[in-house]
Amino acid sequence: MRILLTLPELNSGGVESHVFDLACALRTKGHHVAVVSAGGRKVADLENKGVVHHQIDVKSKSLYKIIKAIRTMKRIIQNENIQVVHAHSRVPAWIGYNATRKTGVPFVTTAHSKYSIHLGSKSMVKGDLIIVVSQAVADHLHQGFNTSYERMVHIPPAIDIKTFEQGNRFRTETRKELGFREEEIVIGNVARLTEVKGHQYFLQAAAIIKDKLESEGQRNIYKFLIVGDGPEREVLEELARELDIMEKVIFTGDRKDIPELLAAMDIFVLSSLSEGLGLAAVEAMAARRPVVLTESGGLAEQITDGQEALLVPVAEPHVLASKIYQLSREYELMRALAENGYNFIKNNFSISKMVEETITVYQKLVIDLHD
Repeated sequence: MRILLTLPELNSGGVESHVFDLACALRTKGHHVAVVSAGGRKVADLENKGVVHHQIDVKSKSLYKIIKAIRTMKRIIQNENIQVVHAHSRVPAWIGYNATRKTGVPFVTTAHSKYSIHLGSKSMVKGDLIIVVSQAVADHLHQGFNTSYERMVHIPPAIDIKTFEQGNRFRTETRKELGFREEEIVIGNVARLTEVKGHQYFLQAAAIIKDKLESEGQRNIYKFLIVGDGPEREVLEELARELDIMEKVIFTGDRKDIPELLAAMDIFVLSSLSEGLGLAAVEAMAARRPVVLTESGGLAEQITDGQEALLVPVAEPHVLASKIYQLSREYELMRALAENGYNFIKNNFSISKMVEETITVYQKLVIDLHD
């Protein structure tokens, strides 16, 4: 098949990793794959895998640039005899939808999260078929955009489990680089620094643990690691100072070495207020980290509390602090969660499974087009 994938850019993030893995796996299976994005540091790696990349501004919300991008994508579809266009974000979806309507090519979207209910997000339900990463996202699209469940196909995203397994080889040197002592318990979080990711509650939980230890006269060997960057960084750093925990928190900024950073952690926390799935927690489980996550999305729906992870209510820092503290003191529970979580991810989030199910969607649309 001849497939075009489109997303805003090819830097770090869950959507970027998903599209990169999908494109490379499709190419390995012998398909012609083109990716349209505004560029990024993963472009060279993508091209080295034999995937064609076209750099177009598919990030801008400027109407002029969107119209220009539609025309360019239309030419690419025609010149490369593209059979399916698959969009992974809102602006690229508007562009892809309009380009395919002008060329008669099937159009697919993947809804990776619970998008805001407004006109700009409606592009994500314009696909002839819509791939959703979780039932939570399917319900959101159904309720918010009156999208029929019949047009939606549930395909969980996938991760390269070996990459996260191998990160554990670098645990000692990564902890040393970050300044952690061997005996320190590192509680980590990986997410873009935006309000919806709930970092404020993560920091409040850190402060509650610190105050608890001080009131009981215990030695404080806890450190908190926040991996990622975004518009809330200054606000969160100021909050850490106000809570008097700045010496206990490390903000790494944007990093590429996520498997190694996960390996440096003892416990992973996903504190989000809302998630389509919770891919960062999936990656942490693949790295065999015990996980505490909020009841905020598709992953929380699929696991059993106390079996593959510990679940906590959204925006409840006292409960979050209690669960983190409990887990850090129960080695057998940590070990059991790590092993059960790893097995759950291995059985449900493999790249081969995701790719085969995605190809089935493409084939259905191409066959239906010619019937």
